[in-house]
Amino acid sequence: MHFTASTLLLPLTLLASTGAAAPTSTLLQKRGLPGAVYVCTDQNFQGDCAWQAPNTDCRIVGTGFNAPESVGPDPGGYCVLYKAQNCNQSLMTIRFPGLGTGLPTGFPNGVGSMRCAQDGQVLKQGNPVVESSTMQASKLAGGVGSTERKHVEGEIKDMQKDGFKDGFIGQKKKMYY
Repeated sequence: MHFTASTLLLPLTLLASTGAAAPTSTLLQKRGLPGAVYVCTDQNFQGDCAWQAPNTDCRIVGTGFNAPESVGPDPGGYCVLYKAQNCNQSLMTIRFPGLGTGLPTGFPNGVGSMRCAQDGQVLKQGNPVVESSTMQASKLAGGVGSTERKHVEGEIKDMQKDGFKDGFIGQKKKMYY
């Protein structure tokens, strides 16, 4: 039996390519601020929509035709929906990605108010005073009060003064400031 270099190299090449280490998977993290929420007047996150920053106060989210039909807490947070506009008569608790359909609607059974928080934060009745220690800056994914924002605060103020004429050139892509 006669072997050539190519006869030996081909099987070795195939063997080496199948034995290569699998690429490591990086976990993707969705951007958001725990405790923040996206609210829309129509189902499936359509209609008039608004993103609301983290705040554990009782929020009146709209009435009548402006009552929410889809609510989506940011990753790492949750919202308690209430029937009454003073955060009484709890209807349900929802977490990320929220509900695009199926929210109670119409007077008097629809959502009248809500209160949102980050996971692990317990909500109380009334509007508690939220101390700065409740939401640690190092855990925020950007936004006012975040470690990233504090690091570039001076640059952002300068850009605000000149009307962002150069945009956010040099800032980190896909970061909320």
